Amino acid sequence: MALNEKNPARHDVPLLVWIRRDLRLNDHAALGEAAASGFPVIPVFIHDEVVDGLGAAPKWRLGLGIEEFARTLERAGSRLILRRGRALSVLRKLVAETGASSVLWQRAYDPASVARDRVVRAALEEDGVDAHGCFGHVLFEPWTVSTRTGGFFKVYTPFWKAIGDRDPGTPLPSPTGLRRPEAWPSSERLDDWKMGAAMQRGAAVVARHVRIGETAAKERLEEFMGNGIETYRERRDLPGIEGTSFLS
Repeated sequence: MALNEKNPARHDVPLLVWIRRDLRLNDHAALGEAAASGFPVIPVFIHDEVVDGLGAAPKWRLGLGIEEFARTLERAGSRLILRRGRALSVLRKLVAETGASSVLWQRAYDPASVARDRVVRAALEEDGVDAHGCFGHVLFEPWTVSTRTGGFFKVYTPFWKAIGDRDPGTPLPSPTGLRRPEAWPSSERLDDWKMGAAMQRGAAVVARHVRIGETAAKERLEEFMGNGIETYRERRDLPGIEGTSFLS
């Protein structure tokens, strides 16, 4: 079903874009699809059961990423709404509060996210809400990359040989003109989530090595392409030098 097909005459009906780990504007299929619809767009991040299951360091880094992405959206004239709770319950509340008739997101592929998303999509569609995931978290959908026997690769080299000459396509541009809703739903405060609490003193130790956000990632990629990629093969296994991209 097309976005907001149930209310084609209601141009003020917002769309919810459920943000997960894809904290960027560039090459973001869900945000791009929402922006292209012409309807108001409400980006939301949910501190849900999957986030609760993260370890100390991933949760801390995610918190930093959320903070930076919220600033990025503000500069683009939008806003990131923060809510905490089980994903389905939170999305149902937001649909009720905003009147949104569509919820979209970018698919994730870890078992916990797959199980959660399957439940969320089925329940929202039963509620009469258009709900679907978009491609964009990986270069190729996992089910399009398989061994000759139809299974998944377990060794990197044959995996690379299978996809090395594939064209992943051109990255999507950052969406322009994210239309604001007439009224924003309430948002929780990121500081209240204390996403770095379990890091304790470790956060201060590693913070100086962390470069957060989409812009920093692009700069790091440009640095590697300009100064590191030609010597990567010789330098990648030497821990005493900066021989890798540091993008991970």
